[in-house]
Amino acid sequence: MSNVFQLRTLILQKQHDTIWIASLVLVCISILSQIGLAFILYIIAKGDIRNEQKQTRLERFNNVSLFIIVFISIINVIINIFMLTTNPRSFLDARTLELLQQMQK
Repeated sequence: MSNVFQLRTLILQKQHDTIWIASLVLVCISILSQIGLAFILYIIAKGDIRNEQKQTRLERFNNVSLFIIVFISIINVIINIFMLTTNPRSFLDARTLELLQQMQK
């Protein structure tokens, strides 16, 4: 849900700079990775670990899922760092920014 909220926040942002593009790409990668992880975990859950022929395949899927979990965690940390560098005023339209500047004078 955090990634969906971040995606919504990025879409509503008015300023589209390099950090915005990087954040948008990373959020999309994170969401797609989570969908892929859900698919792999479903395969693991439906697999029969007692069947010796399937054990190696399920162990590989388990290792891949661990790698994806670590990958998603790292991507989410980077996304949060980028989101902290976002200027809150970039979510406002030009007229609202103008009014805020006039109020500060």
